[in-house]
Amino acid sequence: MINIASERNESSLTNVEPQDIQPNAVDLRLDSVLSINDNEFVLDESQKQHRGSVEVAPDGNGYYNLPIGTYEVTFKNIVTIAEGEAGFVITRSTLNRNGVYLTSGLYDSGYQGIMAGALHVTSGPFKVKEGTRLGQFLLFEAESLSLYDGDYGLDKEHDKKYKQEK
Repeated sequence: MINIASERNESSLTNVEPQDIQPNAVDLRLDSVLSINDNEFVLDESQKQHRGSVEVAPDGNGYYNLPIGTYEVTFKNIVTIAEGEAGFVITRSTLNRNGVYLTSGLYDSGYQGIMAGALHVTSGPFKVKEGTRLGQFLLFEAESLSLYDGDYGLDKEHDKKYKQEK
C-alpha cells in the first residue's frame, strides 16, 4: 500500500487539506448526500437501469439529518488512478463504532473522476455536516492488464456539473 499523498505514486487526489493526510491513507470529505429511490434496479450484461436518486438538502446549519437507511454520497475529491495502481475507500473508525458504514467499489487503473459510495446508517439517526471526513482512500500497487474504460457516473449530467464546479 502507498499513501496517495506521497511522492512514490503516479496517482493524484484533489482537494486534500493538510489535516486529511493520515499515516497510511488520505481522509475524504463529504460533498453531497443523495437518497436512493426504491425503483427497480435492473442489471445484466447488456444494460444497467439504475434506481436513481434525489439530492438531500442540508438543514440551515449545514447538517444532513439521515434516518436509518442507505444513501449515495459523493466526496469533495477528484481522483486520477495511474497505470499500475488501484485504490478503494474504507470507513473511518469513528463511524464504524457508531453503526455507520461506507462501501465503495474498486478504483481501477486509468479511472479519473468523482469519488462516491454508499453510506449505510444502521443503528439510529446520523447527523453529519458537509465537509466532514467520512472515509479514507487507500492506494496500492496493482498489476494492470488494461486501463479503466467504463461509464461510471452518478448521472452523466451530475458528473459533468461536478467536474465543472470543482
